[in-house]
Amino acid sequence: MQSREELARQIVPGMDVCDVSGEKVGTVARVGETVEAKTGPFGLGKHLYVPPTAVDGVTEAGLMLKHGKNEFHDYGLDAPPMQGS
Repeated sequence: MQSREELARQIVPGMDVCDVSGEKVGTVARVGETVEAKTGPFGLGKHLYVPPTAVDGVTEAGLMLKHGKNEFHDYGLDAPPMQGS
């Protein structure tokens, strides 16, 4: 099992982001406390904000999430993280 730090080192801008089924849902735009991903063609869609708890792992396919794309709103992945908490 990889630690959060090991996973974070493997996540890089430009990497594909896939939901739990393996479907590509976006591309990593920025890596910080959360991973910001752009969705849609050419990254012109919405943004996802992925906390470490929502990451299942990093594979050759890209960053794998623990949730299906229809669950992103339920888990708050479509909203920027609260600042200053």
